[in-house]
Amino acid sequence: MSNTAALLGTLLNTNADINYYTQQQIYWSNKYEANAAKLAEQTKAEEKWEKAFDEGKDADKKIDSCGYVKEKGQVFDDATADAYAHAKVKEYNEELKLELADLDIEYDTMKTMYETLLEKLRADEEGEKQATATAAQDTGLLQS
Repeated sequence: MSNTAALLGTLLNTNADINYYTQQQIYWSNKYEANAAKLAEQTKAEEKWEKAFDEGKDADKKIDSCGYVKEKGQVFDDATADAYAHAKVKEYNEELKLELADLDIEYDTMKTMYETLLEKLRADEEGEKQATATAAQDTGLLQS
């Protein structure tokens, strides 16, 4: 009988762990998805920024926007092309993109860790359920 109680206690502990780790997995999944959306915005802005930079370096492009003027045949130097790209694509922030990329890795790692822990705990739970059921059926009163 004490064997059954001990196994039941272990099963209840595992169920509590599953509940806790499920909450953690949801928490990190939500953080990961929110960060991924911000990272996607910055990636899209970076592509626009690079296109604007390339326009400044392209001799075949005429530019007359954001306070910058360039006739066909002219090319901006790197500093001017950089300044033009920043003026044209204000939402791009290179430091923010790098920070979001780092957070993406961290959040994905945490999310994956909790998913893995949950898989292990659910497998343990199945074994513990079976052991508890077997112990509950065999109370030790019947001996061969």
